[in-house]
Amino acid sequence: MRSFMDNDLIQLSLDSQQIEALIKGFANRADNKSFLIANVTDDFLAIRPSGNPITADALVAMYSNEDLIVELSELVKIHRLEAYRDWGFAAFTLKELFSFKGEPNNDLSSYSMIFKKIDEIWKITWMQRSSGTTDLATWQ
Repeated sequence: MRSFMDNDLIQLSLDSQQIEALIKGFANRADNKSFLIANVTDDFLAIRPSGNPITADALVAMYSNEDLIVELSELVKIHRLEAYRDWGFAAFTLKELFSFKGEPNNDLSSYSMIFKKIDEIWKITWMQRSSGTTDLATWQ
């Protein structure tokens, strides 16, 4: 017979898996530029490396801009993932190869995301992206 604590641990494991699926879905921007729209809270904001916030709609419009060519957006590693009853946090690194207005970028960027569980569905509520110079050794 499972105890209440066992059930909580099982649920937290499922929550972590669902959050990880959100991270992987977001990372796949080369194939799915509109992923964010269905997977963010109404008050979602992302902080760009410039420090300027942007909404999900504006971010998706930026990803869909013909001047932005995403060749690769790939999850390198999830460094930290924490899931609680109705909120979670993750820090991860993406390998991003893209060009903007013909200017090539080959980035290894760190991301932070905060997640909320709303009506039993995990959503991204906050995101911040570093500039493209992550030192992976820092995470060890």
